[in-house]
Amino acid sequence: MDLETLYRTYQSLLLAVSYRILGSYSEAEDALQDIFITLREVDLTTITYPKAYLVKMITNHSINQLQSARHKRELYTGTWLPEPVVSINSDAPSEYAIQQENFGYALLVLMEKLTPLERAVFVLRESLGYEYEEIAEILNKSEAACRKIFSRAKAKLDPNFIPKASPQDAERFVHAFAKAVTSGEFKPFINLLTEDSVLLSDGGGKIRAAIFPIKGKDRVAAFFEGIGSKGSLDGEVQIVTVSGQVGVLITRKDLPPKVICFQPNSEGNQIQSVYLIVNPEKLTHIGSSI
Repeated sequence: MDLETLYRTYQSLLLAVSYRILGSYSEAEDALQDIFITLREVDLTTITYPKAYLVKMITNHSINQLQSARHKRELYTGTWLPEPVVSINSDAPSEYAIQQENFGYALLVLMEKLTPLERAVFVLRESLGYEYEEIAEILNKSEAACRKIFSRAKAKLDPNFIPKASPQDAERFVHAFAKAVTSGEFKPFINLLTEDSVLLSDGGGKIRAAIFPIKGKDRVAAFFEGIGSKGSLDGEVQIVTVSGQVGVLITRKDLPPKVICFQPNSEGNQIQSVYLIVNPEKLTHIGSSI
């Protein structure tokens, strides 16, 4: 199999793996480019199992890239949120897309508390369903070590590892928010928030956003009512897929786009966290798929 065929065959899979490890589609694209540059120096006839070989390359490259990126994220202006991949036409996902919140944006946010190695093991096991034997081969570790790393990752996520909301509840959240934005009446949406809900806003110093998390139902309500009254939420409102889960996209010609999605509570029937991404550098992949 030549290099071009390898790229066409496995590009989607490799981007999906790297994006879930890095939390950045742009960085995942860089990682993909890097490994294919490296492959130019490899005798491809010696590769017996190309899929396994490429997944191992992209996984380890992404781990190294994430270790380097962590310092930059610590110096980031305000809250750093993962880069969302916004699919407007969710009826045509790639082969490796994760649909219906099985591995959605909210989980990417929660995974920020994992180390790069924990994140890689979690992605390979939870997202792609790899066996521990396969993960051990990819990471050059023992099966026992990989099991421990996965258990440690799950322990760090619990009790924040929230099960997905039902499709009906997930749709209810986004439709309530979309209706609030278009009508200016936020009370029905606010009633879906838990009392200790939190809003995280990422402007990256490029666009005005809340630098610190906004905590508590009343404060989140005041925030949305405030920016809504100033016209900051005006524009075309669309229900979209945001990194595998349903969300809202707001676009307007004279303003950068806004992406909003939600993390449900443990019961899946209320909103625990609201994620508002307005940094234009993170919104360059609207219309993409993973």
